Formats: sequence, structure tokens, C-alpha cells
Amino acid sequence: MSFDLAVWFESERVSVARATETYERLCDGDLAGAGVVASEAVPAFHRELTGRFPELSDTAADGPRPTGSPWTVRLDVSAAHVIMPMSWDRADAVAPEVVALAGRHGLVCFDPQTEVLHLPPALRATDGLSLQPCVGPKVEDADLDVIERAVHRLSEENWFLILERRSGHFLQVGHGPNAGLTTGGFAVEHRDGAPERHYRCVLDEKDQVATLFADYASGASAWSVDARWDSLF
Repeated sequence: MSFDLAVWFESERVSVARATETYERLCDGDLAGAGVVASEAVPAFHRELTGRFPELSDTAADGPRPTGSPWTVRLDVSAAHVIMPMSWDRADAVAPEVVALAGRHGLVCFDPQTEVLHLPPALRATDGLSLQPCVGPKVEDADLDVIERAVHRLSEENWFLILERRSGHFLQVGHGPNAGLTTGGFAVEHRDGAPERHYRCVLDEKDQVATLFADYASGASAWSVDARWDSLF
């Protein structure tokens, strides 16, 4: 089983549901049904990608893997898309580079494992939030669904999550021993610019954390969860 990413061109912002349908049709070889269009950006992306991470040869299964190649099989490539199956042990290092490269070429990058659509800069909102999980690439202009799913994936291994509006304005959470909580739970920190506006609370339930993250993402003026916020200044 591989960790997969897919890139293609979109002229306007699309939903995760639409991206999921596109990806599934691409996996089935149905380019017409997927609705993707050829773009000069796709082969340019592919050339730069394989210059950094060499493609497997047709006989790679019977011979040595090219030095530095993370792929498990040959890439699925057309003039309109690239699907990249990589080994899981390389995904943490390679996936962020693929996402960044797609963005530089103006292409969307879809992660079917987490149902996250990474948008290129031209399709992002100017005031969008960035979401940095412990595991996986940063998500620029993250929407509420992506944020909620990320909160519910928190675990002792995938133990922190940072939602940032701009420098010095963020909401972050740490879970379990890595966050200094010997009995489990979730340490949530909120900072609104100046160091004296940095606060912390501890919550027991993941749903409470999800509610706070939704409040922050929506710009709510008050928290929906009753919690004791202690100053860290």
C-alpha cells in the first residue's frame, strides 16, 4: 500500500468533494469524466519532480531502484495530471516538497489519505488560515472541514496541530505526554499578537478542541467552550 498524491490544473477553486471525484476518476483512467484539461504546467511539474525524485524504469521491479526515488510504481502521467504513489516511510519528507512544487506550478495537489486539497497561491483567499499538523504537509487556506478532520486525527503519535491566522496570531493544541500532560487530555494555547495575550487551557475531550478550532476559524468573538484560560505571559 502506498501514500498517494495527485496534481492537476484547476482554473477556479473547487470543493474537496469535487476533488475527490476527480481523483477517483483519474485513478480509473477516466480523464474525460474527471474533467481535467491539459496544461503546460503539468509536464513542467513532472520534469522538475522527476529531476528531484527519479522515475522508476519499466523493469524497476526486477532491478535496483534509482537512487533517491520514493515511488512504489511508475507515476501515472498525462498532459493533464500526475498521480504519485510513494512509500509511506518517505511520505513525511517527500509529500511537503510535492505540495510546494505543485503550488509553484499553479496546480492543485490532492491528498486522498486525509481528503485535503492543497491550493496554489492564485486560488487561495488572501485572509486564509494555515494549518500545520504534526504529520503531513502544511495546509494553506484551510477550510472548516479540513480543520475538524485534523483535530479528530490527533493521537499520541500525531500529537499537535497549529492553526495560524498571521504571525503571532494562532490557536494550537498538544495531546498527551508530548504536551506535558501525563494523564492525557489536550493542552490548547491561544495567542492574539502580543506576548501578554498568550493563554492556555487544558481540555478533556477532542470534541471540545474541535469546537474551539471552529470558533477560531470562523472568527467568533467568544469561545463556545467554557474553559479556564491561564496567561502564559
